[in-house]
Amino acid sequence: MADRKPPPPPPPEELPSLAYRSYFLLMMVLVSASVVGERYMMVVMVEPIRHELHLTDTAIGMAKDMIIAIVYILAVIPLARLADRWSKRKVVGMAAVVWSSAVILCGSAKSFAVLLVGRAGIGLGEGGFTPPSQAWIADLFPIKQRATALSIFLLGASMGTFLGPALGGWAAHAYGWRNALLFASIPGFILAPIVWFTLRDTRAGLADNAPAIREPTLPFLQTARELMAIGTLPPLILAAGLNALLTLGLVSWAPAFMERTHGMPANQAGLQLGGALFFGSIIGHTAGGPLADFLGRRDLRWYIWILMLSGAVAAALGYVILTGPGDRVFPLFGLTMMLGGLSAAPLMAVVTGLAPVRSRATAVAILMVTIQVVGLGGGPVFVGWLSDTLHPVYGEASLGIAMRWVLLAGIPSTILAWMASRTCRRDFAAAGGWGGPVAKSAMLH
Repeated sequence: MADRKPPPPPPPEELPSLAYRSYFLLMMVLVSASVVGERYMMVVMVEPIRHELHLTDTAIGMAKDMIIAIVYILAVIPLARLADRWSKRKVVGMAAVVWSSAVILCGSAKSFAVLLVGRAGIGLGEGGFTPPSQAWIADLFPIKQRATALSIFLLGASMGTFLGPALGGWAAHAYGWRNALLFASIPGFILAPIVWFTLRDTRAGLADNAPAIREPTLPFLQTARELMAIGTLPPLILAAGLNALLTLGLVSWAPAFMERTHGMPANQAGLQLGGALFFGSIIGHTAGGPLADFLGRRDLRWYIWILMLSGAVAAALGYVILTGPGDRVFPLFGLTMMLGGLSAAPLMAVVTGLAPVRSRATAVAILMVTIQVVGLGGGPVFVGWLSDTLHPVYGEASLGIAMRWVLLAGIPSTILAWMASRTCRRDFAAAGGWGGPVAKSAMLH
């Protein structure tokens, strides 16, 4: 019997057109703006909510930030694993419905418990959006373009950071904080079906030329051990969490700080804070990815050095913000957000570039859990607790004193980022390098 020739290999799968990928990024920008705006809107509603529901600063910190962090921590890894195994498109679409419904619940809250449940729903929805969206981008954009694509994606966070406090402060002043939250739920309900019906799932690793081989999904603990065995990731992820603690510990209390320390009304503080954060973050997010891609072609360590430098400088700026005159506060907040924006896309590019293609969403989830635990769960709640503790002695000045303590996080974050930079070139080479074949170890999941 004559030997039979093996069938020819299937033609290589091509990336979708640039037009589709541009549309995809636009949708991710809008969805990101929706969830970030709904989260940050509450920072300008602290005082009316606190007075109407008779809450302490500690309780406000719990509702505003910590409950989101707790639910996010519990939900984000299972949801990321679901996205790795099932459909990133469907997980993102359902997440938008969840957080939009939760915002309506917050607006109807008559008690602290209901407010907590509503804010928890926002954390659940955000947990279903962040890891799948970033892993989805990594599947559609080659590593040499990935930080730039992630910079565009992060413009959504910039928009949300501006629109949440700015429109939220205006709407709360004009229509009351409850109606403002009701209006805020509308965009998510519009975007969810658009994502579901007009976008399509992409094969994991397509942009990295990884073969279309479906390996068995490993248990989470084994996957986590493999990710943490990549030497760059543990110190880098912890450094990112400490930077978030510093930034969020300041930003989440900024309107209340201005109202108590400098006598500025909350609606004015919200508008100025929103503008400063928007312009600072949009400059940082727009420039960070292209800058990292440019410098990274010369030395990969720049992807991490940008994070290291931004944390150190942000700590110094924070001290000036809290001790200087009121007219300098918001410009300096804008500069702080610009520094944070510069480091965000390079950070995501490193995490998604070093993680195995089948567990990218899980890697992003671990990063985001760390940011939630250390950043959101630590900074804002710690500041609220310390402010309440110091209030009997320092009165309204206790908030500004408490905010200064989070600046110390800049010291260990700088050291950890430097440690991560020492191993990143070796780990990128093991993961397949820049445009080379993906290493077998990077395809296990």
